[in-house]
Amino acid sequence: MTPAIRRIRPDEGPRLRTLRLRALADAPMAFGSTLTREEALTDAVWRERAEGGASGADRVTFVAERDGRWLGIVTGLARDPEVPEDPRPELVAMFVSPEARGCGLGAALVDAVVGWARERKAGGLTLWVTATNAPAIALYDRCGFRPTGERRPLDHSPAIDSIRMARDLP
Repeated sequence: MTPAIRRIRPDEGPRLRTLRLRALADAPMAFGSTLTREEALTDAVWRERAEGGASGADRVTFVAERDGRWLGIVTGLARDPEVPEDPRPELVAMFVSPEARGCGLGAALVDAVVGWARERKAGGLTLWVTATNAPAIALYDRCGFRPTGERRPLDHSPAIDSIRMARDLP
């Protein structure tokens, strides 16, 4: 059975927390945050993240679900808070569970955010990816993203760079 991609529901803060912490434990260098930092977040923060991803105009969160089990997640933001002059939305917090990788789920999650960005009439979509994360870079390349030439160090590991990628949305 193919996983369903759907928007998170407002009451799914605890499930969001569980998968996000799993993502940070599985791939600590793939994200701008850390497991320790996010383990300390309150239930109210997770509730707000779920509510905002479910119905907020400035962000969206999609989950990939099969038989009630979450296998992946991605969020779209109305704009990159690090590059406020850029009007394009940003794809963030992408994660596919190890057991679900390699079967197109990552591309399906990207497509969900692309669809959301198009609904917003965005001319493009951006993301940051750790420069050492070859599988993620390959996925984004297959999904039409190209490096912009911009780089920045990871906040928690400054020796590792993230690269910015962008995709036009005609």
